[in-house]
Amino acid sequence: MIFLGLGLLQVVTGLDKGWLQFIPMAIGLLLFGLPHGAVDHLVALGLAGKPLRPIALSTVLFLYLTVVIAVLVLWVFFPAAAAIGFLIMTIYHWGKADLAFERFCLQGAPRSQSQFANGIHLILRGLIPIGLPFVFFPNEAFEFLNTCIHLFAPNHEIQTSVWRSFVAAVFVLFFLIDLCLHLPHWRSPIARHIVAENFALVVFFYLVPPLIAISCYFVGWHGFRHLLRLCRYEAPGQPIVGPPTGMARLCCQAIPFTLASILILASLFFWMADRVASAFETTALYLVLISALTLPHLIIVEWMDRQEAHLSKQGSF
Repeated sequence: MIFLGLGLLQVVTGLDKGWLQFIPMAIGLLLFGLPHGAVDHLVALGLAGKPLRPIALSTVLFLYLTVVIAVLVLWVFFPAAAAIGFLIMTIYHWGKADLAFERFCLQGAPRSQSQFANGIHLILRGLIPIGLPFVFFPNEAFEFLNTCIHLFAPNHEIQTSVWRSFVAAVFVLFFLIDLCLHLPHWRSPIARHIVAENFALVVFFYLVPPLIAISCYFVGWHGFRHLLRLCRYEAPGQPIVGPPTGMARLCCQAIPFTLASILILASLFFWMADRVASAFETTALYLVLISALTLPHLIIVEWMDRQEAHLSKQGSF
């Protein structure tokens, strides 16, 4: 919540204009944002029960990079489809991350919710950071999304009117259903905490412009929570809960592949230097890279979720 507070403070103090609006996204390059997926190779090896050896590591990196390149190719040839696909994928991934964090990292959180309740909560938590910017700040949100598309197809863009109304209606529906599903558990402090988070996040995305809001959420909410989950594992090589790995150790383990990702971003920048003429377009290109890294990251996190659920059913988690 600290990063969300800083984002709100940035708006209140008038530091949300010009180059200052890019500060949270820049911080995400090195702190919690980009690095939260930079230990995916260790997570994959741990889940597979494989030691950190050259052949196993090379296999993981090859598969990971193949998926990254496939997404980048999709952006080159079908940028509008890639943009919409990225939004849908992120709604699922960010919503699922919150659902898993609540289930496995919050003491006293309900673990036996129905699939319907879980699905509603998942979509709601994904819609808040991804959908609400298009509702509360449609011009800014669609401008940024279309900037990503224009990097590859200058004459294509996504229109605002229909999508804004549709997203608003879906959000209201899922918000109310999720609230009703939590009311029977209102005596639980965790249930009240989760509902309070829903309201707090909605207020945050109502007050804070999209670029700052999504950047702060990505760094201080999604990325940080994912690293907190990983702190509960013995690493690498043991896909079971054990002594905390520690945030400092995780951050050190993330350094090599964080730097590698930054090098990929620099390569994309030089490849498309004639189309990237501003900090806004550079940030859009960064989002394209994030989308390419998100898909293999999502696959590994799904694997981790399934392993956690299996261990939980066995009573060993």
